This record gives sequence, C-alpha cells and structure tokens, in this order.
Amino acid sequence: MVCLFRRPAVTFIAGSFLAAGFFAVMPLTGHAAFAQSFSVAKPEVPAEVNNYPLDEKFLTKMEAAQAELNTMDMSGSGDDEAGTGDHSPKALAARIEKQPKVMAVLEKHGLTAQDYIYGYFALVSSVSAVESENEEQLVDELKGINPAHITFGKQYIDRIHKLLGE
Repeated sequence: MVCLFRRPAVTFIAGSFLAAGFFAVMPLTGHAAFAQSFSVAKPEVPAEVNNYPLDEKFLTKMEAAQAELNTMDMSGSGDDEAGTGDHSPKALAARIEKQPKVMAVLEKHGLTAQDYIYGYFALVSSVSAVESENEEQLVDELKGINPAHITFGKQYIDRIHKLLGE
C-alpha cells in the first residue's frame, strides 16, 4: 500500500511542519539527509503550499489518484536522487516528474506533480492546523497558515485523514 508517501505526517505539530511533513515523502527523499537540512524551530510553510487552492474537486482527484498509486509497486523508484540535498516542494515535484508510472496516474486524474506535492502538503497543513487550534503553545505557529486551508480542513477532516492513511 506504499506509494509516494510511506508515513503520512499529520501527527506532527504545526511549528515543525517542514521537518516532520517532508519526512513523509518516500521514495523521493532520504530521511536522514532531510533531517539535517531543516531546523525545527518555527519554520514557515512554503508559499507554494500555503497558497495552494484547496477545494472538494481537488480532494476528489487526490483521493482517486492516491487509491491507484497505492496499488502500484514503487520499489526502486526515485532512489537515484534521494541524497541530492534539495528537499523543497519544487525539487520533490521535479523528482515525481521523472517517474513515468506515477505521472501517468496523476495525469489520468487531472493532476500535475506540483498539484500532488503542493496539494498534499497543503492538506497536511490544514489538518495539522485544525488539530492544533486548541493547543495554547501552538497558537503563534498557526498564524502563518492559510485561513482558507484551516476552514477546508475543518470541513473535510475525515476525508483528508483517510487520504493521508490515518
């Protein structure tokens, strides 16, 4: 059932969004290399992620694509660039673009590699924000998250959890 994301990361706190969130990306990155490239001290949500438009149509496309990707054997995919050191959303999307089987599935469902990466992490961010709203120690870290994402996360939290494998 593993495709591009080995361990969906919704249980992380909003203040460590990047460090924990991108740990979910496999086989696109190496966990150890990624951990060394980010500080967990209040990182910002990347603009590409924070500004990604979330709507029900996108969520439906992601659910369909993810269901199909979950059935694919992804062993050996993407290992050639895992240690490049660039774990930005743009670089992760570029790695997906080099995986023809994955791209065929995404295109079939009307998604690009950027949609998949930016949208996935926008969904993670939205659910993390919703689940952390009542955590007093996280209030400052939530200020930078797109309010529309928080609203979307509240409305579709169950579907997003299911998509993320939780």
